[in-house]
Amino acid sequence: MKTGDFLANARVRALITREVLEERMRQHRAYGQQRHRDHATYDRAEFAFAEMLTESERQVNADPEMKTWQSILLEQVYGAMAADELPAERQRLVQAAAVIMAWIEDIDTRPAPGGGDGGS
Repeated sequence: MKTGDFLANARVRALITREVLEERMRQHRAYGQQRHRDHATYDRAEFAFAEMLTESERQVNADPEMKTWQSILLEQVYGAMAADELPAERQRLVQAAAVIMAWIEDIDTRPAPGGGDGGS
């Protein structure tokens, strides 16, 4: 990717970030500070299932004809669920958040049907 391409959408990214933070504030007002466990159990089978799902999405993403925003995001989310160390889990969640932002950015910068640039 060219730097100019990335910089061209800086305003779009700022608007997305603002929207996400507004939603996070709404969630905080509704639910307060949320604290939940990272895994339902710490049984090895739980991680093995998530690892299997991660590998399945990784195989889909290896094929450019099959790869979708959904499969990219699922690989990251399942990867976070498969991580049995908190730093690795956090890294995969950051990657998932970046994929979500990229997906929204793609939606917001697509040409409108009929050739305009008003988004989809």
